[in-house]
Amino acid sequence: MDLSFIRRLVAFIYTLILLLFIGFGFCYSNEVKYEYRENTVYFSNYWKVNGRVITFPYENHEEFTMTNTLPTVYGDQMLVLRVYYDSFEVAIDGEVILESRDNLLFGHKTNIGQKEIWIPLEYSYTGCDISVTIDLQDSLYGSQLTEGFITTRSSYGIRQMQQNIPSIILFVVFSVTGVLEMIVAGYYIVKRTALIRKLTFEALFYAGAFSIISAQWIINETRIPFVIWGHMTGFSILNIIAFILMPMMFFELSRALFMRIGKVDNMIDGIIALAIVISCFLATIGTIEWGTVVYVAHAIDLLVMGMVGYYSYTTVKDEQKAHVSAGIAIANFIFLLFAGIALVQYINHIDYNYLLVVIIDLMIFIMVQVGLIYRRIGLNVREEKEFAQAKVYAYTDEMTKLGNRRHFYAIVDDYEQHKLPKDLTYLALDVNRLKYTNDTLGHDAGDELLIGTAECLRRAFNTSSTCTIARMGGDEFAVLLVANETELNRRLFNLKHYLSHWRGKYIDGISISLGYASVREDSYATVDTLAKLSDERMYEDKKKYYEETGFDRRSPQ
Repeated sequence: MDLSFIRRLVAFIYTLILLLFIGFGFCYSNEVKYEYRENTVYFSNYWKVNGRVITFPYENHEEFTMTNTLPTVYGDQMLVLRVYYDSFEVAIDGEVILESRDNLLFGHKTNIGQKEIWIPLEYSYTGCDISVTIDLQDSLYGSQLTEGFITTRSSYGIRQMQQNIPSIILFVVFSVTGVLEMIVAGYYIVKRTALIRKLTFEALFYAGAFSIISAQWIINETRIPFVIWGHMTGFSILNIIAFILMPMMFFELSRALFMRIGKVDNMIDGIIALAIVISCFLATIGTIEWGTVVYVAHAIDLLVMGMVGYYSYTTVKDEQKAHVSAGIAIANFIFLLFAGIALVQYINHIDYNYLLVVIIDLMIFIMVQVGLIYRRIGLNVREEKEFAQAKVYAYTDEMTKLGNRRHFYAIVDDYEQHKLPKDLTYLALDVNRLKYTNDTLGHDAGDELLIGTAECLRRAFNTSSTCTIARMGGDEFAVLLVANETELNRRLFNLKHYLSHWRGKYIDGISISLGYASVREDSYATVDTLAKLSDERMYEDKKKYYEETGFDRRSPQ
């Protein structure tokens, strides 16, 4: 009998019993018939504009005055009107009691944070006529007066928390899991594991960042933070920045999952990042309104939806046998569908309804996409835990401390399970005159020549997150990395500089022969064909070296 299954079954039943005990306290106590009165009165009815009763939501492109009669009110209450406004004025029985004031940010006028009117009330206002003159914000998506109620600030906060329990739960879950994901992913990224494994942890890192940013956006959409702490402007800016960063983080996550590290992908990534920084900077100095940043966010949403949809389509098309990748692609399609629905609802100004769609969408994201990431990571981490010590000896060249041939081909196997990146480059290197050094200066000098070459290779290439360096045997080395032509040429220039200036106990300067080949030259190339072409070019370079220097490869002179 499977004892582990029995333990899990007992734990499940035990947990279920405890939950039932808790449920009894809520459902079968006589307290269920009693409710504490909250000092809140809905006040969205019987408002009039030009003598005609209006209904909420109400929209008017011109400045308008609406009137009503206050019920019994008290000194600790306030009238809350949910409306995006440019200016307002409030009068009781014709006497002005409150006016809006210009909202300044770094000395520049802005309407950010002008999303609610809070009107303090007094008992003497009971039964009085109230008139509110409002000039709505000019928004591309429209601006409406959506709700009115009389409440205390504490009751308002309690009301918002009760109405947004799913959002609060999601905020806590996303914040905690997001922080943990970023910590775990950051640890393994720093370890510089293989490219496929590294990109998986990068995906987890961006999933964590996406979770934290989404949590901030969701909790600010509930209005709970500024109801409790105030600072409506600050929380509104935080909300907009979180909103514009969400598609960027999702794009980064998708790039890592689908291994999209080509030149075009990097360019689009840079455009998105630059658009976010520039739009937020212009809004901060007052050149544009913060509402314009929301338009930029929606443009980025559409761009990211298109790119991730393309990634998903090509993955399903090209890797039909790769079930994990196909699963991620399908999850992305579902996520993008719900995100599109929520975006349409937001644009149509359906107040708060889009939040439910967003929550469902994000839960799908957590359950499916992040689940698949954890599945991939679980396999990698378990493998590393079981074979970590063995790999240190089996995959490391003892003299140079680089990876050895076995390690190099393990990385090659990782690559060959997927379509090779466009900028994948194979470099074959051979140290010149190792035999001469051994014969004339001794094997200690020969060892120093190899160790110095390894050190120069590390300095030139190890700053790349996609680089693998290995000693293939004797005086042969190989490098595998993803880099465009500009980056590759820069690293090769640095390598030659490090080699020519290297100084050791026996050796002054190191000479190598080098050849390389890239997938850019042949989109159907395999790592094996790249290796053969690199070797051919390396031997041509070695032949040229001996012809130019006049050295005899077989002579100790």
